Amino acid sequence: MSAALHQIAELIATGNDGRMYATEPDKLRRLVHFELAREPRLSQSELRQAGVGLIALGDYGHAQRVLTEAVERAATARERVAALVNLGDAHRYPGDLAAAEPLYQRAIELAQAESPATLHFALQHYGKHLVDARRPHLAVDVLAEVLRIRERIGDPALIASTREALSVARAAVGQRTI
Repeated sequence: MSAALHQIAELIATGNDGRMYATEPDKLRRLVHFELAREPRLSQSELRQAGVGLIALGDYGHAQRVLTEAVERAATARERVAALVNLGDAHRYPGDLAAAEPLYQRAIELAQAESPATLHFALQHYGKHLVDARRPHLAVDVLAEVLRIRERIGDPALIASTREALSVARAAVGQRTI
């Protein structure tokens, strides 16, 4: 990860609601805009990370444009899955669930076909989308699958993230949380 990507990532946290936010908005805004000024020379991953920074800043329209470009620049299935998921988030966060859903579904289909190692990532974000779309029963099913995958992977941070999302989904359907 380049220094700029690392800095952007460090200025983004996830709140109790499972959404990204800027820990230092002014600093993140300056860094993202500095990076985007180099846009023609940015790698796909740098462009995608700048788009994620824009989501955390709440600049969804700009994030959508940047992440659409990141999808188009993707050279591998892994890059395309990640960019599609982030583009889905850029639509989901401001409430455009109808635009977000097909992006998550494309990411899941691509992950299943060409990049199985990214499937848990795509499904996790789709599960969160399902909660926002008021389909928590389906969200519980999807997130339970993600938890099984992530437990096999064995990454404690990924497992904790999925448990939190699953608890939110279960609470939405009135089930006992984990």
